[in-house]
Amino acid sequence: MSSSLCLTPACIHAASEVLYNLSPDYQTIDPCTNFDKLVCDGFINRHDIPPDRSSYSTGTIMSENGQTTLRHILESPYPTKSQHSSFSPQNFISIAASTDEENFLLIQQAYNSCLNETALKKVGVEPLVSLIDQVTASFPASGSDGKLGEADYAALSNTILLLERVGASSFVSLGVGADDKNPDVVIIQASPAGLSLPSPEYYQDDDTVGAFQTMLGDVFANLLPKTASKASAEELAQSVVDLEKKIAGITPPPGDQSDVTKYYNIVKVDDVGKIGPALGLDSVLRSLAPETYTVDSILLAFPEFLGNLSQILKETSKSTIQGYLAWQVIDAYSSYIDSPEIQPILRFQNTLSGKDPETKAERWKTCVGYVDSTLGWILSRFYIEAAFSDDAKIYGDQIITDIKKQFILKLNDLEWMDDSVKKLAVNKVNNIDQKIGFPTTSPNITDPQALKAYYSGLTISNSFFNNTLSSNSREVNRTWSALGKPVDHGEWGMQADIVNAYYNPVGNEIVFPAGIMQFPVFELALPSYVSYGAFASVAGHELSHAFDNSGRHYDEHGNFTDWWTEDTVRAFEARADCFARQYGEFAVEGPDGRPLHVNGRLTLGENIADAGGVAAAFAAWRQRQLAAAGPGARDQGLPGLEFFTHEQLFFVFYANWWCGKARREHAVQAIYTDPHAPAFARVLGTTANSRAFRESFGCPVKEPTCELW
Repeated sequence: MSSSLCLTPACIHAASEVLYNLSPDYQTIDPCTNFDKLVCDGFINRHDIPPDRSSYSTGTIMSENGQTTLRHILESPYPTKSQHSSFSPQNFISIAASTDEENFLLIQQAYNSCLNETALKKVGVEPLVSLIDQVTASFPASGSDGKLGEADYAALSNTILLLERVGASSFVSLGVGADDKNPDVVIIQASPAGLSLPSPEYYQDDDTVGAFQTMLGDVFANLLPKTASKASAEELAQSVVDLEKKIAGITPPPGDQSDVTKYYNIVKVDDVGKIGPALGLDSVLRSLAPETYTVDSILLAFPEFLGNLSQILKETSKSTIQGYLAWQVIDAYSSYIDSPEIQPILRFQNTLSGKDPETKAERWKTCVGYVDSTLGWILSRFYIEAAFSDDAKIYGDQIITDIKKQFILKLNDLEWMDDSVKKLAVNKVNNIDQKIGFPTTSPNITDPQALKAYYSGLTISNSFFNNTLSSNSREVNRTWSALGKPVDHGEWGMQADIVNAYYNPVGNEIVFPAGIMQFPVFELALPSYVSYGAFASVAGHELSHAFDNSGRHYDEHGNFTDWWTEDTVRAFEARADCFARQYGEFAVEGPDGRPLHVNGRLTLGENIADAGGVAAAFAAWRQRQLAAAGPGARDQGLPGLEFFTHEQLFFVFYANWWCGKARREHAVQAIYTDPHAPAFARVLGTTANSRAFRESFGCPVKEPTCELW
């Protein structure tokens, strides 16, 4: 069906990858009903889930390729060439070049401290025990099983503060961020937390709770000197589990926690202390904030949670609360220890995600991830040299600009949206800030001295555990130091190597790290239906989030405000309900072997974005094809894939991005916690909602099942 073929090495490689992923019976499978199987059955049959993973997908392979690139960087000498940086180390010796090498040696030292398993085994559990001792000394149980009283509130508040300072959470998640209703102002934010298991539903499963309790008992017996006897450790473990069960019972569902209309609640800090007196969070917040900042108001999500939590703690023994707080610091830092005492944690976590209990990731992978989370922007500086180009950024900008144009055309054609709302919506699209590849401010990763300044205060030595403590403490200080300053719109929420993208409604920005702009999602040397089918659909997805059930509440400047007319809201909700019902029909195998259905409300925003993204990407690609000058500028076919038209290949590459498989335990956890539907449902749901797909494959029904954008 394709008249001319691209036979370059890049095209042959792309064709072979897609052919491997296709079902062997792809020519006989009905794409209109089983497109996921048509595109991905070969992938599923060809790949096993690695022992150290709970799922495996095209995105996983991209991440692994990126990890390998990072490993080569970290295990090689300092590179003397730079294409992206604001200096040229190969041409002259300068302060910048010297600083760049210092930065490089810093990430290597962090990496090597993590790799040195001999040193880790020699140090053992002692650094973690020292942290635990600080916690138990800060909140003493005094050998009493008496309930928490007012006299103990200050000690509990001080211990919560201690945990916060070392980067460990407790009952409530605390941080700072842009105020949804005033997006240029940084405000303190607090939201429900306190659970060790992935979601409240897990506390209703006796087998999971039993395994959790057994693990806690083993850990307490190993690490808490006052619970040296197995019986006392088991008793403490049961009481901590019972406490978490109560917290689970008052925790809002994930869908509510991501709904700005439900979580946005501004209160005075003094009132926080009155709402939850047992925790004394007002004192914690004042201690975390800079001395020059007047702590006045905070965004307190779900005040009733804090009030109910405070009441629960008043009815809980001090020994249980102490055990819970000790567990929080153990949970936060156990992965930085190599010692038999913490092995029960790894075994439990593996079992919970469906992996073999004794599975352990290769150490280099763990350490690459560690450096990325600790000194990620320095590592990103060297990653973009290896994996990104100026041409890639230009092409990415073009794609996203094309998406914006098509989305505006779509908005203007909508019959259900009032004209006054359309005008504001178009302004919002035009005002979206698109960030591609890597940041050049906050920090500018092409400037070695800016990177050095960004990580000032971080101490890196040969001690892996101490490096982690220093990094976590520095990040806490950096985070809270934003109070009293304008929101920094130059910041990114993902390092350059991350295979992902996001839309930030408060900043009205879409962000695409260089990591996702790689084969097979993005490639300059391939026909445009490849990058438009995959990357442009991702770009359209993120842009569509500006108008999903959450993003629609934010205006062109990122303000949470009511800017839609009542008629437009009703029309939107009627169409959104279609998506919720449609995806609620998809299911995975539940823990009892029966179907566990997708939560159509929890996944609503992502499902709307998938549909809008593909629609805009396909329209943008078609427009590019029409505008191409001469046949040589238009797309060629790929060898072995002549069975498909170019239009069909657009959707093949879209679905190829979602090829993957997951362990049952992972799939179940995602149903409870993930705002994204399972990958197969994203393929089937999105293609059912695409008029272009149905027309391209000659499906009997051309009308989309659900449609918004």
